[in-house]
Amino acid sequence: MEIELAINLVGLVVSAMIGRFAFSGYATIGSPNLLRLTLAFVSIAAGFVLLIGALFVPSAYSRTIDTTGLAVQAVGYFFIAMSHGLKSSFDFAPRGAAYALIPLASTAFVIPGNSIEHLVRSISFILLVYVSIETLASYMQTMRTNTLMIGLGLGTLAVAELLAWYDFIFPGAFNYPAMVVKVAGFGLMFIPFSKFGLTSGLGRLENAE
Repeated sequence: MEIELAINLVGLVVSAMIGRFAFSGYATIGSPNLLRLTLAFVSIAAGFVLLIGALFVPSAYSRTIDTTGLAVQAVGYFFIAMSHGLKSSFDFAPRGAAYALIPLASTAFVIPGNSIEHLVRSISFILLVYVSIETLASYMQTMRTNTLMIGLGLGTLAVAELLAWYDFIFPGAFNYPAMVVKVAGFGLMFIPFSKFGLTSGLGRLENAE
C-alpha cells in the first residue's frame, strides 16, 4: 500500500502542477484551448485523489472508488484529445489513425474478466494512442523538442494503460510497473510545461485561439 500511495501522490503532484501551468497560460492569453488543457489535468489530478482515497476505504468500496478515479482520468484524456484534435491539420499524420484504433475498443468485450474498469482503461488507451500519434506527427513538421517530449509522455501513458490492461490477465504482475510508467509519462510532459512551453503545447498551441 505504501508504494502505491507514494506513486499516486507523485502522479497527483505532477498532474496538478501541469494543470497549474496550463491555467497560467489560459489566464495570460485567454485561449479556450488552454482552458481545455487545464480541465484535462485538473480531471487527471482529481482521478489521482480518488485512487489515493480508494486505498483508505474498506475493500467493499475501494474497487468502485478506484474505477471512478480511472474514469475521471479518462475524461481528462478526452479533453487532451479534443484540445489537440481541434487544432490538428498535420500533413504527416495518418488521417485514418483514429478510425484504425476503433477496433481496439472491442478487446474490452472479448477478454475474459471483462469489467467497467477494463472498459475504462481500453478507452483511455485509445485516446492516448490517438493523441500521441498526432503529437509525434506534429513534431515531424515542427521539430520542436517540447512537442516531442509531450508526444513521448502521452505515448508513455498509453503504455501504462496497456500494462494495466494486461494486469487483468496476469493479476498482480503489471500493477506497480503500470503505475511507475504512468508517473514517468506525466514527468515527461511536466518538463516542457514547467518551462512554460505553451507556445508549442500539443504541437498547435502557438495557434491557440
